[in-house]
Amino acid sequence: MSRPESRPEEIHLIVETVDRYNPQNISVLEEYVATQLASNQYDRTACLALLKLYQFNPSEVNLYVVASILALALGALPESDFTLCLYLLREDWLEDPLVAHLVHMHNLLEQTKFAAFWRYLEEEDAVREFTSNDYPLFEENVREFIATTLGMTFQTISIERLEEMLDLSGEDLGDWVKSREGWGVNADDDSLVDLPVTAWNQARSVVVQEDIRFEQLTKILARSRVAQ
Repeated sequence: MSRPESRPEEIHLIVETVDRYNPQNISVLEEYVATQLASNQYDRTACLALLKLYQFNPSEVNLYVVASILALALGALPESDFTLCLYLLREDWLEDPLVAHLVHMHNLLEQTKFAAFWRYLEEEDAVREFTSNDYPLFEENVREFIATTLGMTFQTISIERLEEMLDLSGEDLGDWVKSREGWGVNADDDSLVDLPVTAWNQARSVVVQEDIRFEQLTKILARSRVAQ
């Protein structure tokens, strides 16, 4: 992965050299994770390097920081970073309540259960407080992923359904739709929103291919000669 423009030189020298295995750099990388949350500047390489250090030095693990990295990876969907992070976690770390919340939320998003995702976020005070205080653009990033998914599926969607999937309504939803290129209220039915046509959601012709073995083909040709 190329170096993010926001990555400080100090961090770059850690993650791109043998220093990424030095446990003395754990605190530096932890501070960098907090900076990423606040600035919405995600650095996958640095996050994975910290999880690897935790894996090698389990007594040094900070599960709040682990949850922070998972939240950043969740905000990077549809990239597969969240799964990469899970591979580096010990089983007992998954029992941490905040970590478990984020894993469940990832499952809901992967299953496109968007309305259930927003309900879960609203009901779980711990994760809602965490994202609100430490990762202010978390919801915006999740909506970006949902919009990408909807754009691959629909050309038109009802406003009612869009409200459920994005957890937005009224002027908030209207402003959000206006901010997206190619999105807009349907000219003939103001209860619908039109999405831009893409290579994913456009209608495709269906080609049916029927495979016939050579032995079957010779029998068919023989019968046709008899019929003649």
